[in-house]
Amino acid sequence: MNPQQEQDRFHHLDALRASALLLGILLHAIMSFLPGFREARWPLADESTSVGLGILYFVIHLFRMSLFFLIAGFFARLLHQRLGARGFIKNRLRRIALPMVAFYLLVMPLVVIAMVWGARQLGMKGMTKVEFPMPIIGPPVPWGHLWFLYLLLVIYALVLLLRTVVVRLDTAGTLSAAVGRALAWSLRWRLAPLLLAAPVAVSLYEAAWWVQWQGLPSPIAGLIPNLPSLLGYGGAFLVGWYLHRRQDCLNALAADWLLYLAGAIAGTAVALYIAGVTPKLTVVPLGSGERAVYVVAFMFAQWCATFCAIGLALRFLAAPSARWRYLADASYWMYIIHLPIVMLLQAWMLKWPLHWAVKLPLILAIASLLLLSSYHFLVRRTFMGVFLNGRRYPRGAGSGTSFTKPAEPAAG
Repeated sequence: MNPQQEQDRFHHLDALRASALLLGILLHAIMSFLPGFREARWPLADESTSVGLGILYFVIHLFRMSLFFLIAGFFARLLHQRLGARGFIKNRLRRIALPMVAFYLLVMPLVVIAMVWGARQLGMKGMTKVEFPMPIIGPPVPWGHLWFLYLLLVIYALVLLLRTVVVRLDTAGTLSAAVGRALAWSLRWRLAPLLLAAPVAVSLYEAAWWVQWQGLPSPIAGLIPNLPSLLGYGGAFLVGWYLHRRQDCLNALAADWLLYLAGAIAGTAVALYIAGVTPKLTVVPLGSGERAVYVVAFMFAQWCATFCAIGLALRFLAAPSARWRYLADASYWMYIIHLPIVMLLQAWMLKWPLHWAVKLPLILAIASLLLLSSYHFLVRRTFMGVFLNGRRYPRGAGSGTSFTKPAEPAAG
């Protein structure tokens, strides 16, 4: 890789994208040890639980996927600029749509097996499923943890359609430039978290079915995403798209990461005070005033945490790192296949008379070993590397990759 290619790589965003996906593995491993889940008849709920893990679960849920979709928007514009609309569509079908279909057929049956195994150990009759009261629009296709790939495809289609309309109506580029200036202005005056939170907060306030403790509702079933998820994740995607257009705005995030950290902590504290620190799989009954405060605090904390993460990465992860580069390549595979592995391990250990502080590290250690070794030996130097990341590493190659000749941003 020549010096210019190395300079053109967004090392910090590579690391953040990998972190967002790997945090999802931790999130799902934690679920077995959350208080209240056994009472809610979650089939993999362990006897040993922790309120502290519940708070960690809440915090990860708060911002992880918004951060991911923001980074996806950033890299989507980069790819669009490089490949054009037709090349972008072909690339996303190869890197997102095909893996989604292929791995759905592999991982979803294994997830069901793990849940049935757990349910039988807990004496649950038949296959108990947790009912989320969110509306299912269209055929009830269960996406599981692969919902993010389907939603990415929906957002890609909507953004390309919107861009086509804007380009035809705004031939001088005045509107796009104005949006970029508005984003820069809101970041300069530290108003972006509140302004970006407002439309999603309104939609969540009006959604009587919203399970507040579970964060921004994921469209885990159905062909048409629910409105809050489309506004929340689609809005994050558009922010990332415009951050690529106005990369000078990244400097403001790096300078203000400590301020955003304080905002994230304050907003999270208020939200947890209102909703309680015990995880809940049902709607928390709140008065109109409490509900309004909760939704504003939650969305404010979400954007503050997202901006804080980007600022921290800019400050401390901007330098090239072979380790982070390797994880950035591995994380797509690891996240896609991790859920049945984690759930089968949870089911296996469900009746072990051990504390969660022993079980959780053991689950994470075994799962990490299986995920990393399978990536290294089954994906990185095989046709699967081309299928997922756009390239195959030759034997004896180092961990480095070049963004200018991708390992393409699989989910970006």
